[in-house]
Amino acid sequence: MYGYVYLTTNIIDGTIYIGKRTKTYFDDNYYGSGIYLKNALKKYGKENFTCEILEECNSKKELNDCEKKWIKYYRELPNIKLYNIADGGDGGATRCGYCHSNETKNKMSNSA
Repeated sequence: MYGYVYLTTNIIDGTIYIGKRTKTYFDDNYYGSGIYLKNALKKYGKENFTCEILEECNSKKELNDCEKKWIKYYRELPNIKLYNIADGGDGGATRCGYCHSNETKNKMSNSA
């Protein structure tokens, strides 16, 4: 096993996070690295989250593809909220093609 894709669930409000780890074993003390997830962990406490493996992978490409697949799958389900910003794969929001709209950029500029 090269790594795994995991699902972290907030048991209070049901919001989820899909992530990946390049470990050959399940690290049950790791819940993810997303900024929204980290804020939720501080707010609700780790004891209010569960983490489970969705899929084991044998290569970096397979791991990236599986993370994308699972994020897409959960985004398409009705009434599911995700902490994920990006579509997954090989990087954060900016490397995955995410960018703020001009309206959002103007709001951020005006508030600064």
